[in-house]
Amino acid sequence: MARGRVFRKAFGICDVAKSRGIDVNVFEGSRRVALLLKVLWVLGALAIIWHNSPFVSMAFATSSPDAAFSKVDGCASGTDARVFISRPIGNGKSVSLELCFKPLRADSGAQLVPYKMQKGWWWGNLRYSPEVEAYTKARAESFQLSQADQRAAREEWNRQWWSNSRSTGLFAVGGWVVLSLLQMLVGWIVRGFFGIPWDQDRRPGCPGRRYPA
Repeated sequence: MARGRVFRKAFGICDVAKSRGIDVNVFEGSRRVALLLKVLWVLGALAIIWHNSPFVSMAFATSSPDAAFSKVDGCASGTDARVFISRPIGNGKSVSLELCFKPLRADSGAQLVPYKMQKGWWWGNLRYSPEVEAYTKARAESFQLSQADQRAAREEWNRQWWSNSRSTGLFAVGGWVVLSLLQMLVGWIVRGFFGIPWDQDRRPGCPGRRYPA
């Protein structure tokens, strides 16, 4: 019992904490600290929404220098020559593009990417050859998205942004709730240990005292 009285006296039954000439309420201070943590949690979630821009990608393929690009799901790995570019879609947004250059089978059976067409004949080479790289680079630089593709990219960008915002918002709310529950649990345990009613910061009949400096 003596040890318990000393422990309780050390931590203050009638006064939660001491300060130089000031009666300090640790419970009130802890509530403010908890509020600060929750506000920082929400601000962190807002920062994530602000900095994590959606990633929208599209793929287009062509089979010869005189063929237009058509929208595809993606390039064929190991055979297609590929070039990655980006194009603006308005309001500071952009879309990542993968341009696929399909190979043709030569008489020898080799898979060659055509880089020149003339009078029904075509010239081709391996996808990493200088001729093919110069051809794919030139076509990539002149590539333009149609209005329909730009609109589709913007819609996908907006869809991803709203989805990410909802997920991050739920994460922020969940963190706020968890911190609030943890705050209530710690307060309940400490108040029960010192015999302090749930809705008070001190035991009844024990007003705060001022300690001399």
